[in-house]
Amino acid sequence: MSGISKLAYIILALAIGYAFIYPSVGNLSALMDEKGKYESSLETVGNIESKKKELLTKLNSIPADERKDIENVLPNSLGFVRLISQIDAVAASNGISIDKITSKETNPSAGASIEEAQPQNPYQSAIISFSFDASYDKFNVFMNSLEKSLRILDIKSVKLETKENGIYSYNVEFETYWLK
Repeated sequence: MSGISKLAYIILALAIGYAFIYPSVGNLSALMDEKGKYESSLETVGNIESKKKELLTKLNSIPADERKDIENVLPNSLGFVRLISQIDAVAASNGISIDKITSKETNPSAGASIEEAQPQNPYQSAIISFSFDASYDKFNVFMNSLEKSLRILDIKSVKLETKENGIYSYNVEFETYWLK
């Protein structure tokens, strides 16, 4: 064999090797990039798990009575019956009898079109209204007692109608909140 034919065989072998290996090198770099993404995702999941364990440890360290207070401030549902029962108990302690109770859930993210829709809130709310008859002094003490309760209540409106003997008919409307 001559030197030129040996050189031709070597060049041919290198060309064939290059033709088979070069596409695999491209695939290899794509696979290495994908591996990097998976490793970063696994690291993120690990960080989330460790944060979850840390938060669970903090939650479990909260005494039961304080946890109950937290659930009263931000409950996970409306709890209409329980809420009305609490309000009625406060009213009864002030000599007031509540009647005509209504509830209506609000949807702040609803809009006529997509452009008008508000961003989603992590909480929901409802408007509760009730009426009762009482003197102004009893009404004032009752409202102060509601203000000091743990449940978040935003008074929306108070309507009053005069009656005889210094007694008024009140219609109170407030908004309350809970976590989704």
